[in-house]
Amino acid sequence: MTGVRLTWPGRHAPEPPQKHGLETLLTVPETRADVGAARLIAGQAIAVLDRLLQEGRAGQVDLVYLDPPFGAGVSWPRRRDVQTADGQATHNVVAYEDPADDLVDWLQHLETVLDRVHRLLSPRGSVYVHLDFRRAPHARLLLDERFGADNLRNEIVWAYGLGGSSKDRFGRKHDVIQFYAKDPRHTYFQAPLQKATSQRMKGQSKRATDVWQTPHQGHDAAITGAWPDSLIDLTLSNSDSQRTGYPTQKPIALLDRIVHASLPPGGLALDPMAGSGTLGVAAVRVGGHVILGDRSEVALDASRGRLVGVGARVQVDALDGALATIKQQGTHVRLADGQATLALPDAQVDALSAWGILDAQGRALAWWDGGDQRTRERVPMTLPLPLRAGKPERLLTIDTAGKWSVGNVGA
Repeated sequence: MTGVRLTWPGRHAPEPPQKHGLETLLTVPETRADVGAARLIAGQAIAVLDRLLQEGRAGQVDLVYLDPPFGAGVSWPRRRDVQTADGQATHNVVAYEDPADDLVDWLQHLETVLDRVHRLLSPRGSVYVHLDFRRAPHARLLLDERFGADNLRNEIVWAYGLGGSSKDRFGRKHDVIQFYAKDPRHTYFQAPLQKATSQRMKGQSKRATDVWQTPHQGHDAAITGAWPDSLIDLTLSNSDSQRTGYPTQKPIALLDRIVHASLPPGGLALDPMAGSGTLGVAAVRVGGHVILGDRSEVALDASRGRLVGVGARVQVDALDGALATIKQQGTHVRLADGQATLALPDAQVDALSAWGILDAQGRALAWWDGGDQRTRERVPMTLPLPLRAGKPERLLTIDTAGKWSVGNVGA
């Protein structure tokens, strides 16, 4: 196919990858043997991708999912309902800024991301780019340039029931997900099957289509070709039990579909704009490995909590000092009788998302995490210390805004 090129004022080739420093801050051990491992990296998407190239990861990633800003001009808060000694309190913090920014800047940034993603993908790898009507046409042309127009496998239409109507236009009820292969000759893909509905194929299965639907629960008017399965049954409404309080969270069924189709057994998945970390949850639940990156402390908090909640081993790294400006607090945790007791005022305890005792290498010797759901239970004041544990070096607390603090360990 003859290539075309998208132009914009001042367009220039992506800068070569830069070197970035990295510090491992926390490692929480797995609690289930049947799930994969996750690595969270605090940093901008391009910096995260550059760091992976710096580590020699070129050609090693099997699946990339990108959910970049849509240019919606919206500031999104994360809501956390927390149980306290006095009842329930609600914490709202800004989780994600999606400015209606200059299209030129957006295109230059996405082109640089795609350049790095192409280098990182293995020959069997694929990339899924999730957008809405605002930016999808531009992204499609950039993807054609970088991956080749013939390597477009599908333009997936994800139709959903939630969303407002309008007096002057049709309701905007779908996103698109562009699915490209690195090398179609070697791409890993397991086509999902659905039950056939025609009389000719009654009782048989057929390959599913590229229209996926999540209408309101109980709504039975499915769009023709939509998959009659969990994507229809799961809406992820504001009251859905999956909700973490992160505003742009996608249904797990959506990422399950992508992971089951395109992540090889034991393969490596990557999302450098991770948000609430849904790709990570989907990948580790099938035994895959995942790397998630985000610049937002709130996003990293949501992702960490969900991954710990499904039993994965979770490592948190920070690039170039991100998260490393950890607040030092004079309070401490008391160690006695095989347990750690938190010494914090009630108001500070009620604001925590997670806390634990670390050794000198940042490994959690005892850890509690309450970041899995939007409604968080009361924070325990004591944690049991395991036998034969390493030497406790410091207390780490993370609040519902994703802010980290360290304190002293005392007798």
